[in-house]
Amino acid sequence: MIGMGKKRVAILGGGVSAMTTAFWLTSYPGWKDDWEIDVYQMGWRLGGKGASGRNPHHHQRIEEHGLHIFLGFYDNAFKTMQRLYGELGRGPKEPLARWDQAWTQRSHVVFMEKPQGHWLPWSVEFPTNDLVPGVGEQWPPGWDYVKMLIEWIRQWMERLGVLPTIDPVVVDEVVGGVYQSTTSHPGVSGERRVVTMLSEFAENLIERAIQGVGRVASLTDIDNQLIYAAIRLASDLGTATHPDSRHGAVARLIGRLRAWVWERVHPVLRSNADARRAFIMIDLAAAIISGMVADDLIGPEPYWFKIDDVDFRTWIKKHGAEDITAQSAPIAAAYALPFHEEVEIGAGTGLHGLLRMMLGYKGSLFWEMQAGMGDTIFAPFHDVLSRRGVRFHYFHRVDRLELSADKKRVARVHIGRQVNLKHGPYRPLVDVKGLPCWPSEPLFDQLVEGDELAASGCDLEDWWTTWQDRGTPLVLEDGEHYDVVVLGTAIGTFPYIAAEVIAAEPRFKAMVDHVAHTQTQALQLWLRPDLRGMGWPLADRPPPVVGAYALWLDTVADMTHLVPREDWPAGREPGHLAYLCGRLADDEPLPPRSDHGYPGRQHARVRASALEFLRRHAGTLWPGSADANDPRSINWYHLVDDQERAGEARFEAQFIRGVLNPSERYVLSKPGTSRYRLRAEETGIDNLLHVGDHTFTGVNAGCVEAAVMSGMNAAQQLCGHPGHIVGDVLPRRDD
Repeated sequence: MIGMGKKRVAILGGGVSAMTTAFWLTSYPGWKDDWEIDVYQMGWRLGGKGASGRNPHHHQRIEEHGLHIFLGFYDNAFKTMQRLYGELGRGPKEPLARWDQAWTQRSHVVFMEKPQGHWLPWSVEFPTNDLVPGVGEQWPPGWDYVKMLIEWIRQWMERLGVLPTIDPVVVDEVVGGVYQSTTSHPGVSGERRVVTMLSEFAENLIERAIQGVGRVASLTDIDNQLIYAAIRLASDLGTATHPDSRHGAVARLIGRLRAWVWERVHPVLRSNADARRAFIMIDLAAAIISGMVADDLIGPEPYWFKIDDVDFRTWIKKHGAEDITAQSAPIAAAYALPFHEEVEIGAGTGLHGLLRMMLGYKGSLFWEMQAGMGDTIFAPFHDVLSRRGVRFHYFHRVDRLELSADKKRVARVHIGRQVNLKHGPYRPLVDVKGLPCWPSEPLFDQLVEGDELAASGCDLEDWWTTWQDRGTPLVLEDGEHYDVVVLGTAIGTFPYIAAEVIAAEPRFKAMVDHVAHTQTQALQLWLRPDLRGMGWPLADRPPPVVGAYALWLDTVADMTHLVPREDWPAGREPGHLAYLCGRLADDEPLPPRSDHGYPGRQHARVRASALEFLRRHAGTLWPGSADANDPRSINWYHLVDDQERAGEARFEAQFIRGVLNPSERYVLSKPGTSRYRLRAEETGIDNLLHVGDHTFTGVNAGCVEAAVMSGMNAAQQLCGHPGHIVGDVLPRRDD
């Protein structure tokens, strides 16, 4: 924590983690006696890779950087939003007055699978619960996940129709046998004793079945009782510091059950969708249980990252999962959600994320924003923080951090001023149907060079723009303009602006070298028919989030609920709004800022990818909107276009974006990289913190929750507030 006396903080960047730092740093009584805070942001809006804008030339439509949706385990993010909206002070009749109006629940997920060469939708509606994200201070211990996984297996066994009536005699004998004293097998202890006991128990049951003794009717019934025995035994066992033979017994019971299911269903896995899907879920849960016990992840605070050196798919296969499970649609969707298509993900990060997402959610699996991410998150951040006294400096691009002679402090921050303001400060928000929103372009009438900038077509958020700065460069001096620098411009910018820090600090350099990040791509489609009219086969069910579809726009979400937030003429509203996104694999290294052609080359790739999707895959997804002469392709006349262009030219009225800028690239969680992540304060430079989802947190993945946790961590280092970060890993362990 910084010492006593009023301090000045320069926050560089305006993404989720930077705004979270400012929010929590100003959330305790008397903070103004301790801090002065300035935020320096390139371009005209906050948000980083979470930015969105309203296009005034296209009915104030929402234009995003991708699909933005919260997950139900985002406790820290929701806690922050609840505090933020509580202070926002909107009237009850104003749009999105409360946090639970700004986010609503969504539980329908469709995994697209292709078992026999054609696509099939696998619909799953996750049950809702009465929990509230952001409320509650703990995440479950490891053994609680095991118990939830066993219940998961039981439910999928029921779907297979293979669970008979519980035989309490059988179950009691299994559970009682596990607790059998060691005197029954002198000289045999631990796991060997349990294995011996289970073998003898199975032999006895088989003999009883053959003789027709007792209530056990068949060998099938014997095996089916194992799930109930596992439930009983798992419930009786509390979370232990380390696994013992009883935890191993649970894993073995589940393993035997899984083997029995495999023998029963594997001949029909390709032809019987219900059997295939049930087995995949049972097999996945059994492998996870086995691996968690084997790798000691069942304690009260498991250190998930201890297994991060291997890929998640490799890890579950090591612990018994079949290849059909490892390559299944749910696993492909889990990889795609954090943009790991055809990229490995660390086993610990992947496992923890999957458990939190599928079993640890509160309320519902997803919480969808009821406007753009900029409208829902960053406009409230701007309004509340401005009222608190945080000063925002837009059109201020960070160019370089200069270190002191002894390399211990940031001596200067060099900033380029992109334009001059007619009258300060810049007022960045516009009103769209009563809601404060970010425009998709600068408000030119507030800029001295506004007409020139508008005519040029230059994008001030473009890292490689040809626009030449019009303002006088600004140099911030240590001790005069700031005492602490919070670097929030994302890890992709560090080679450009923090080269001196990289050269001075080996650990910081190792982080930059090893923590990978990627471009992404996004496509938004406004269509005339509604989802039923487009032929979506599950149109009678709630709006879906579709995962594991055709690369490279493999995640598809129905976002039609946003159309009323846009400003379409009455009678001309689109019937359906679809958001699609995926990874955009790098085809060349990030170039110097003088390579002005780089964005054009990359956007050409995004355009080609979007057109390929619409020509080859849209008709399969939405057969009611397929071209009559090519069932794979979309009927171009179903795309909304104010100019009513012919055929494929209607594509020009849609929105595509390549998320290219170093400050917007998506952070990956490749195997072996967690050890290189640093906490916010671990820069090695006395007056420098860094924030973002590239830092070391309890999540270690590219997502809003990790970014919020990073910002909270930075605020903690500065002022000790907030007092607790849910699910954070302290102290860091590299064992």
